[in-house]
Amino acid sequence: MAIKDIFKISRKTFFDPTAWLGWNELSSYNRVIGSTLKTTFTPDETRRTESFEQALQRLRVTDAELQETAKRYRLYALLFLMLTLGSLLVGFYYLFAYKTFAGWVLATLMALLFGTQAFRFDFWYFQIKQRKLGCTVDEWWRDKVGTPKGPSV
Repeated sequence: MAIKDIFKISRKTFFDPTAWLGWNELSSYNRVIGSTLKTTFTPDETRRTESFEQALQRLRVTDAELQETAKRYRLYALLFLMLTLGSLLVGFYYLFAYKTFAGWVLATLMALLFGTQAFRFDFWYFQIKQRKLGCTVDEWWRDKVGTPKGPSV
């Protein structure tokens, strides 16, 4: 082996900003995030098209078990709603009592997470109550607010 290969000095020996920033790792992380987002927002072609009653028969769920599950989902939704409100109150307490904006942001983010769980369980309860799979958020909203179906004038 030649001595010039052992002591090979190039521009990248002293000046290599792509290695300093970890460009290869950042680009691979972004590719993984992009592919994950693509699969998340692409509809699944293998969706089942079955009615609520067919799903109950396939899963062998009795009407009593269904009502117990609906009651449990309703309680979970109420629990997460209480956690949402409590987290918001604590966040505003941190904001006004201690004047910490970071505490308010963290408590608000926690409230958002609790709120999404409350929505999820309440939406599942709504589907069981309606005995219909594939309900829309608009149907759920109309049930909660009580607005009539149809165009508004």
